[in-house]
Amino acid sequence: MALNKKIKRRMADSLASSYYKSWFKRWWGKALLVLVIITIIAIIYFIGLVTTHYSHTNKGDVYNDVTGEWISPEEFIANRKVVGELLAEDDPWLGDEEPLIYIVSYDSFGCPFCKEAEGDIRKILEEFGSVVRFIAKDFPTEGTHPGVFDAHLAAGCANEQNAYWEYRDILYERQADFKEYDLKEWADELGLNQAQFRKCFDEGTYNSEIRQDYANGVQAGIVGTPSYMVNGTLIPGRVPYETWKQVLTYLIQQEL
Repeated sequence: MALNKKIKRRMADSLASSYYKSWFKRWWGKALLVLVIITIIAIIYFIGLVTTHYSHTNKGDVYNDVTGEWISPEEFIANRKVVGELLAEDDPWLGDEEPLIYIVSYDSFGCPFCKEAEGDIRKILEEFGSVVRFIAKDFPTEGTHPGVFDAHLAAGCANEQNAYWEYRDILYERQADFKEYDLKEWADELGLNQAQFRKCFDEGTYNSEIRQDYANGVQAGIVGTPSYMVNGTLIPGRVPYETWKQVLTYLIQQEL
């Protein structure tokens, strides 16, 4: 009899304990706690964004739409200065005379990633050529690809005869250890004036210009190829076609 009473008492205690279970131990209480924590984190994040925006705006900083970063007024002016200096030079370009967007490309004819990027660049020019100017800069990777400086020199000599882009296509198509004999033969294939081309090549007419392009690139933060300056903003590495479309579409919307 005493045993039955003890069992009943324990069952009653267990039932009471279950009935009076704390709300935060129940499933709906746990879900509510998670929701409250998420809400608090979201509020803190939002307050942080507003505070950061206000702080940068107060200092006169400029938001870089491409990189998603704030830059100081001094950096913004410096970027614009770099663009002005880059565009002041006589470099090969494709696209519009008065574009909304300038893409300054630093390439090495020995770089396989530059070769892969060529198709994407041509597609971009087909689609956005009316608002974009694509400017080619020399950034020969001499320590990695033998003969690449001579390839850039040969392209400059081809540019003298308005055949830069055709010669560029050959250089990427036959990308290898560039030999002087081959570089001159390829100019002949394009029907260029051989005497003029050979004189330009042998005298190294564009040596200093290539070196200057390289130095300017290093100053702008270029460390590898391909790299792009898009309206003054550095974008390193190969950019897939779909990413180019998104970036350019966004920039065009901002400019219009």
